[in-house]
Amino acid sequence: MLFLNLQFSANFPTHPPVQTPPPTRTPAITQNPDTAPTVSPSNPEVDLSSQGSKDIGVTALTGSIITSVTSLVGFIITTVITWRREKREAFLAEIQRKKLETELEKSKLELEELRKSKVKKVRSKKS
Repeated sequence: MLFLNLQFSANFPTHPPVQTPPPTRTPAITQNPDTAPTVSPSNPEVDLSSQGSKDIGVTALTGSIITSVTSLVGFIITTVITWRREKREAFLAEIQRKKLETELEKSKLELEELRKSKVKKVRSKKS
């Protein structure tokens, strides 16, 4: 969210840009890699816009990495849950198939017994 906010505010400013006259002389800035830029006493003005853009870049990179990792974790969890559900459904379908086969065999035996008893009744009536 912060990344989008910074991105849109950078592209679509809410206030008109301020017109400043171009500087007549370059500020004397000495930069140590371990510290922030420093200003010489002769020129107290410093342009920190480059430092701000570095912070925005780091923030954007951090947000991008967090979003990517979160998406990857979500994908993995969803895939595992779906895989387990499909495995469980296949197991339940196999049980249901076996149950239906057993019921079918039972029905065949009952039908066979009914036919035998009907044949016996017909023979007994003929005699």
